[in-house]
Amino acid sequence: MRSDRLHPHCRDLTEDLAAGDDVVLSADARTHVAECLRCQAELANFRRLRRSMRALADAPVPVDPSLEHDILVALDAVDGRPSLRVPGYAAAAVGGLAAAAGVIALATRGRRGGRLAV
Repeated sequence: MRSDRLHPHCRDLTEDLAAGDDVVLSADARTHVAECLRCQAELANFRRLRRSMRALADAPVPVDPSLEHDILVALDAVDGRPSLRVPGYAAAAVGGLAAAAGVIALATRGRRGGRLAV
């Protein structure tokens, strides 16, 4: 059925049906929905969609650790600035390597001092 041949209530109720709260519907609208199979189907589809959306809201979303870095680099590109950002995981790796090098240097220095004294 073409949209221009729809019952006036069908066209007018589209937004109200999408709101999904049956209380929002006027008495005339509820009467129309009770009698109109098209509007009943629309209402059922909107309810199903809301249930699916609620289920998705509780589902955990995996986030790529480099996502923030990629977004910041893209924003730098849009601003026309060269990006000097280092990904967080790369900075952590460099920091870990620097700490390990410091520990090795301290350990080696302590041994040398011991040898020189002997």
